This record gives sequence, C-alpha cells and structure tokens, in this order.
Amino acid sequence: MTCFVEPARAQFILSGDIDGRLSNMNLHRTISDSLKSKTLNFAGFGELDFKYLHRKWNAYASLFVTYNKGTTLSMIKPPGEFNFGFYEAWFRYYFSKYFSLQAGRIEINYDDQRFFAARDFNGLVTSHNAIIAHYLDPDTSLMADLGFAANKFDPGVGIFSTNRTVNNYRYMSYLYAYKRLFDDQLSLTFQNIFTANDNGTDKTLLYGSNTFGGSGWLSLDDWDFNLAGYYQFGHVNDGRLLSAWYAALYVSYRAAPWLNLMPAFEHMSGDNYADSAENKWMVHGFSMLYGNMTRSFGNGSVLTNTYRLNLHPGLNNLYFVATFDITHNFSIEAAYHWFSLVHPYIRTFNPDSLRIEVVKVPKSFLHQAEITFTYSPVHTLELTLDYQLLFPGAAMTNYNGWNFKPGVPISAAYIEVEWTPVFFPRKKKYTIKPYAPVHEPLGK
Repeated sequence: MTCFVEPARAQFILSGDIDGRLSNMNLHRTISDSLKSKTLNFAGFGELDFKYLHRKWNAYASLFVTYNKGTTLSMIKPPGEFNFGFYEAWFRYYFSKYFSLQAGRIEINYDDQRFFAARDFNGLVTSHNAIIAHYLDPDTSLMADLGFAANKFDPGVGIFSTNRTVNNYRYMSYLYAYKRLFDDQLSLTFQNIFTANDNGTDKTLLYGSNTFGGSGWLSLDDWDFNLAGYYQFGHVNDGRLLSAWYAALYVSYRAAPWLNLMPAFEHMSGDNYADSAENKWMVHGFSMLYGNMTRSFGNGSVLTNTYRLNLHPGLNNLYFVATFDITHNFSIEAAYHWFSLVHPYIRTFNPDSLRIEVVKVPKSFLHQAEITFTYSPVHTLELTLDYQLLFPGAAMTNYNGWNFKPGVPISAAYIEVEWTPVFFPRKKKYTIKPYAPVHEPLGK
C-alpha cells in the first residue's frame, strides 16, 4: 500500500520484522544428491527498518539477514546458509499530495499480488531496482503507478538480478491503475507489464513480452464478486512467439459475522506438447511473472516453479475456502483445491534414462486439502500453524524430480512466528489515505 502524508514535523522511525518458520513435507527426491537432502526446513528472517518521514519527502532502508537449513521443493540448500543485504533502500519526493516520485530498491506490491508480491517465505519473491511515479487523487479514489526497473548484469555468469531465482529480466516497465466507484461498491483495476530479456548467451539480443488486463470487484451487502482476465503476447527468450491468457472468478459470501465462504476458479492457458509443429514457433503457457503463487494456488507451493515460467501444459484450479473468525485475534481457514491440466501432456524426468520426456497423462493433476490456524495475541505478534494433505494424480509421477506416487497422500505442515516490533515509534500520528482496498484479495 502506498500512501501520502499530510504536513507534519519530520521524524525518524525504527522498526523491525523477525520471522521464523519450521516446515516439513513427507516427500523425497527420485534423484539422489550428494547433500542427502531432507524435506525438513527451517527458514529465519530478520529485518531492521529505518524510516525518515518529512513533509515533502521520505527515505527508507531495510537491512535483512536470512538463515536457511534443509531443503525446499525449489532447491537443495547446504546444511546451513546465511544471506544478508539491503532488501529495500529508496527515496521518495512528494511534489504535491497527488503526485510523488520514488527511486531505489523497492518492493512492488499490490493487494491481489498476482504479478508482484511482497517478501515472504517464498524464495521467489523479491524487491526491484526501480523508479516509480505515483499519482493519487483521494477525492475521486483514483490512483496510478508508472514504473521502470532494470536488473544488474554480471557478464561472468550471465545473471542479472537482485535475486537470481525471480527477477529474470533485463528491463521491466509497468502501469497499474485503480479506481473505486459507487461508494466503493465497485473497484476496477488495469495493469500492463512489459519485460525484456536475453537468452543467457547473446547479451545484445533482447526478447520482449507484454502482459495486460484487469479485474473488477463488485460488493453487494454480504456478497463479493471478483472477475479477472489477462493476456500475454510477444516472445519468450528462445525466440518463439508467445500467446497466452489467464482468467479467474471468485464469489465470496459472508454467511455469518464469523463465517465467510468462497468458491473460486482460475485458468491458465498452456502448451499442447503433442502438437510438435506448433511448439516449434508458438508458446501458450501463461506466466505469473513475479507474483506470489501461494496466494491462490495453494500454500504447498509444489506448482510454483513450473507456473512462473511460460513452458507448461496449462492449469485449472477449482477450489473452495471457508474462513472462521473465532475471535477478533483468532481465525481458522479451511481450503480444498482441485488442480487439473489444460492439456494432458507433461514434461517429466525419467530417472532410468536420465532424460526429460513428454508423457501423456490424465487431466486430473492434484487434490489439496489445507487447514490454517492464525492467532495474534498482540498486534505485533502472529502465530500460524498450517497442515496440508496432497493427493497426487498419475500425472505427477516424477514431477520435477520428486517422488510423487499416485493415490498415496503426502502430508505437509509448517509453524511460523512473526514479530514486528517498533523500537522508535513516531511521535505524531500521520494522516494516511490508502489508495488500495484494505480487504484481503479474494484469491488468498
């Protein structure tokens, strides 16, 4: 959420964010590795935030340190690994209460988190080296952001990113616009994202792709309806043409003050690997770019790596979420996902031949049941306990090199503690007027 500040005295704020998460998944690799990987993983994150708020400008920096031990579905880690640096470091100048300019390393984050996402325990989420022009008109509930980002380039290894696993672009620009209508009963968004990248070999030749579309949110008493659609076109970085699309529909119903029910459906187009003639020149897989797949595609994250890229067979996600607000600081969320393939062919690793093969499979891909307990005894402390059961279909055999067995459920769980202290609070309360909805995205 971006905000502007009413005139007030300049002041310094020092705060932090300390997270710890222990997770386990009853799943092992089909490919042996020298590190003897296990699926028990501990992730720790510590952040120290420095803010300086002035009537005309703001400055912000966040120092972070992370510690990971174990392995995840994304990668195998050494016995223990530390990382540290600046997660964000930016300067923002307010030309007026309507217009400001922000530059530096910035976390780009909007309320649905489809294409941009906040830092989380998802290793695929990071900040961007960007310049962003912000416009906000509080009287008409209109806001717009126009941004440009560029990644660092390392000619020795051909990697150009502040985080090598996520920002796979040389250049990125985007436009995000948001408008509220009819006493906030209707919210409309529009987004256009352009990325340019090379193929990792020829650094002088860039391939561009464009993602554009929007969403509408209608609120009627106890009902909320959200419809979204996006289209991608251009080229992938091997030179092939790109034509892909994404659509989603969410319906939320507040059945009681303590109960919210939400059925939803999401569709991502993909490639038919059986059509080898078209695959030579056209790609139809839709990419979530730099968003957080766990917001709507289940917190198991077993699909995250594949569907952040354009090379996949497509995916349908039919799911249902029930949220129980037991007290003001304790809630339970139960969710059930049914994932199915758009095209019944996948690329899979054969451990016998050590080759990637295209295999015809059933369309039913994965069922996932999940329950999440969230408790916040004080506003600076949040405890989360999550338990999942994954029911893989025949299509998931050897998926991404992991030992999925059809019909055999896989259990996964994590416990997380997050503490967000304020060591040096502001002395005078600022007037903050958000331009984005304060509700959680329907896709969560």
